[in-house]
Amino acid sequence: MSERLRWAAIVAIAALAIGVLVGVFLVPPVLTPSAAPAPATRLVPTTERSFDDAHKLSATPALTDSRQVLASGASGLVSASWCEVGADVATGAPLLSVNGVVVLALVSDVPLWRDLTTGTAGPDVEGVQRALGVPVTGKYDRATVAAVIALQKAASVTASGRLTLDRVQWVPASAGPVASCDVAVGTPVGPGQALFTVGGGLASLTLPASSSELPDRAYVAGAGDAVVPVPEDRTITDPAFLAEVASSYDFAVWKREQADGVPVQLRLAEPVDSLGVPPAAVVLADGDSGCVLDADRTPVPVRILASELGTVYLVPEHPVAKVLIPASEVIAACP
Repeated sequence: MSERLRWAAIVAIAALAIGVLVGVFLVPPVLTPSAAPAPATRLVPTTERSFDDAHKLSATPALTDSRQVLASGASGLVSASWCEVGADVATGAPLLSVNGVVVLALVSDVPLWRDLTTGTAGPDVEGVQRALGVPVTGKYDRATVAAVIALQKAASVTASGRLTLDRVQWVPASAGPVASCDVAVGTPVGPGQALFTVGGGLASLTLPASSSELPDRAYVAGAGDAVVPVPEDRTITDPAFLAEVASSYDFAVWKREQADGVPVQLRLAEPVDSLGVPPAAVVLADGDSGCVLDADRTPVPVRILASELGTVYLVPEHPVAKVLIPASEVIAACP
């Protein structure tokens, strides 16, 4: 070996030796699991919150059946039409004009099959009285005449106080919105001919069962300005609530796609006063029960309500200002 190579080898060995020595003194020793320090426990404050368990569920809609509304008695040429798809028909609203005569809607649970005037009696009169919101006597009395006159004046038609088949069109109650308009302006129409089709409206909403809801608490459902209790069978039929849902974007999407249900907002009827704590503060027991450790490291039984965004909401047996974390370093199970 030449002198130059011998010196290069000596330098390389020396450098390696120095590197090993530096590594020994600078690299910290690896501790075995038994020698690693235990995580330090500390107290953290609890946060108060009014817990309302607000959440959304996908409800299953049920729709009304579709049916055609047939002309009661108007005959002639349709000179105007106020038919609008998707609109609900109301008593007293103009539907169409035949030969220049406006025909008003009468939304009733009994078909209108004859002209009604003072002294007429029968189930059809009772249906009219219910539709007009006057006392139901079954007789076309003064109160009924007055209500009909008010209706006719509001629609700017001849206020005769009588209901005649050529000027009033019966529409079945609770039939739902207009699904299609079946006669056009300029076409002839006569008794028994289809004027428009109603139905396909929202009849009910059924909420699925939810295991995350508190079993011993009442819930309400909200839609727009309508708030109703969630019934025991979880099927909502309240007209005001259904009207709010039916006018929503979500319902329009569901009607178009018929999939995944309609989202409905639920919350507790009466919010619960709760505490928010870190998950590490809770030692679980059975179901929704557990415990936390207070400032004195005393276990406090709690009922767990929910967990959201890294916070567990619970109801303690008594007020707790601070809790110990991690509780599992002090106790393995609740007493």
